[in-house]
Amino acid sequence: MLYPSCFYYPGEMGREQVKSAQLTLASYISRFFPVEYADFEHLIGRPQTAVQIRRFERQVREYLGKKDFDILAISCWTSLCYQATMMTARIARELYPKRLIIVGGYHPTARPQDFVAGDNIFDYVIRGEGEVAMKQVAESFSTAGRPGQTQIITSPPLQPDDYVHVNWELVDSIIESNFPEGLNTLVVYLSRGCPFNCSFCMETLKNRQWRPFPVDRAIAQIEQTAERYKFIGLGIGDACFGVRPRWRKEFLSRLADLKPDYWVLCETRPEYLDEDDIELMGRIKFQVQLGIESCSLRMLSIMNKSKQPQRFLDNFRRVSRLMTEHGIVHGANLVFNHPGETEETLKETFDFVDAEIARGPSALIWTCHSYTHFPGSEVDLHRGDYEQKYGAEFLCPEWWLEEENQYVSSRRVVPSGGLRGEKLNLWMTMLRDRDQQLRENMTPTAFRLAASTVYPHWRTDPRYDDSAAM
Repeated sequence: MLYPSCFYYPGEMGREQVKSAQLTLASYISRFFPVEYADFEHLIGRPQTAVQIRRFERQVREYLGKKDFDILAISCWTSLCYQATMMTARIARELYPKRLIIVGGYHPTARPQDFVAGDNIFDYVIRGEGEVAMKQVAESFSTAGRPGQTQIITSPPLQPDDYVHVNWELVDSIIESNFPEGLNTLVVYLSRGCPFNCSFCMETLKNRQWRPFPVDRAIAQIEQTAERYKFIGLGIGDACFGVRPRWRKEFLSRLADLKPDYWVLCETRPEYLDEDDIELMGRIKFQVQLGIESCSLRMLSIMNKSKQPQRFLDNFRRVSRLMTEHGIVHGANLVFNHPGETEETLKETFDFVDAEIARGPSALIWTCHSYTHFPGSEVDLHRGDYEQKYGAEFLCPEWWLEEENQYVSSRRVVPSGGLRGEKLNLWMTMLRDRDQQLRENMTPTAFRLAASTVYPHWRTDPRYDDSAAM
């Protein structure tokens, strides 16, 4: 089971040290078959130039040429992995024409036909959560062999009774060789499914029912992970943490009782946190990322973030201030240049930011990104509507098929008729104009964490202490 890396991903963007989503799938399959897990991002690298891609190709061929396997399962996790996935699969098919090659992930779920060609590089394209379908395919291979042509199959969602704890033995060697001094952040998954339909997100391709581990098993997963590895932060990788109040409160209470000496990180929505939750989080080193995406009422509606955008922002303001009172560092994701964005919506968002800055020292970190166009999202499925309503332009609507820098091409979107040309990066200018106010109105812990993760240019500030950052 293989993560193939991705091309052109910026070097300053940190690598996820252990791909826990892929490892969760590998752990399930390892209960039935011997599994070897490999991560080309660590074994070979993340090429960013044409020369590096050619070197990557040679090293992939060398690596696969030494392997003995019956089935190669490649994770095309996002569309940014597409080119590396295709290169790896072509080499594997050339070397091993009779072996089974499977691909799964978000991109195969969104665009299964991208993996179907006359040369039948792939035997199976698995859509959705892959565990059930992959087990069935593996069980049938010894008798059925390779299918005559590429098969596209949809795997049913896994239910909580069938969840497995991570089999960390699959990555012990990767961790020992790449992180001898310990991990920065290790991610575990405690639930599946997200009940929301955000317009820009690929998560909507999967089952939307929120399905958590039972609390006892969730806590056991965390305890086992902490006993095995040394890390600074434990990330809860759930698309939306703690949707059900009873589960959330019991989990947070049990977690606080563990008195962890590491940071705990999660992402959720503000309406899922009340004062009791925040008080429990405040007992440990908790960092919460809140998926806000915009502070414009109009953009929140366009993004399908909430049917009551004013209430949504009011909830965010309430939760953010409570978290600051309890000393909890928290971030707010902002996505700019989503189709439909205008100068007016940018002003609306930054007016909200200014109002929060004006309240004085806060434990809030504003985390800002440009819109990335992913296949299978609501925007992708209805591109024509966004073009007609807002004057949006998708300059590279199938950017993953291009040989040029896919990371740059994925962001080549004009959000509206009024934000083009020199105004396309207006949000960056508006953010830079507030740089000093942002850094001066943070609590010391939030400032250090922001400098170490989101705003690297702040590290020259005398208040930044690298040894104190997470």
